[in-house]
Amino acid sequence: LNGLEGALIDGFIVKEGEGSLQFVHDKVREAAYNLIPDSDKKQFHYHLGKVLYSLCDGKDVGDTIFLIASQINHGKEWILRDEDLSVCISELNMKAGEKALDGCDHKTAYSYLGAALSLLPEDHWRTHYDLSLRLNFLMAGAAKSC
Repeated sequence: LNGLEGALIDGFIVKEGEGSLQFVHDKVREAAYNLIPDSDKKQFHYHLGKVLYSLCDGKDVGDTIFLIASQINHGKEWILRDEDLSVCISELNMKAGEKALDGCDHKTAYSYLGAALSLLPEDHWRTHYDLSLRLNFLMAGAAKSC
């Protein structure tokens, strides 16, 4: 019996549609989250973001992009260890920033675009020129409107 099956049997979570699970109440969700040691929460969010990212990679996920990016951004220290991953997550943050700009949320856009730039390697202007230029252009537009 894995953790999810046990939680289903005990009535802490319920099935909502095909393959979707939900806590029966927000207080149950909070209690479950509080069982995670504070020292592990950053890594928990990062791994959750990675799972969501792998499930949605290449798909138009709408506003879910904000959830994916915000969760995975908790793991900046792990992301920066892998340049290919850093660039992919930078692009994810750029898409979240663009989505926020589309909704006229310039402050949120600026935050995601800043995260995107911070994930690029030091030599990003040489190795990822087009991405660097696009990010800086978008950040300037978001900053101007804040």
